[in-house]
Amino acid sequence: MVTMPALKKAKSNPRSILTIEGACTRPRAFTYHDLASAHSDYQVDDLAKVDERLAGKAVRLRTLIDQAGPTMHAAWLTVESEDGKFSASLPLDDARRTAVIVYDLAGKPLERGDGGPVRFIIPFFDDKCANVKGSTRLTISEEQGRDTRPSNKTEHDAIHADD
Repeated sequence: MVTMPALKKAKSNPRSILTIEGACTRPRAFTYHDLASAHSDYQVDDLAKVDERLAGKAVRLRTLIDQAGPTMHAAWLTVESEDGKFSASLPLDDARRTAVIVYDLAGKPLERGDGGPVRFIIPFFDDKCANVKGSTRLTISEEQGRDTRPSNKTEHDAIHADD
């Protein structure tokens, strides 16, 4: 029987809007200020320059993942919505390469009505359901995590019926 290592949890912070935990050496809880003060090389000041359908400011996921320090065998990233009803589990390398965390719209923290407190976006990924609104927790793991994305066109259409 293979024993899985214990998943590390981020220390609680009442102001945090995003946590990264799991198979990492330095689990982190990020506040709006943490995201906004990330080095300018990792900021995306205008998401419309990445995809004309998007708006707001974002930080590149790779800098946040690097701060959490994934373990050697970490291979998956599970992005979970604040209410826990939706999650997407993606290969860590794919997410790390291009994903961004949207945290600001029009100079203010991203509101829940706009997909906040943060929104996980992976531009140009073939499955748009990998973009998770209201993301608050990212879990790094060695194996694929919980994934509630639709598995067929009918389920997908039902989710986006109100869009």
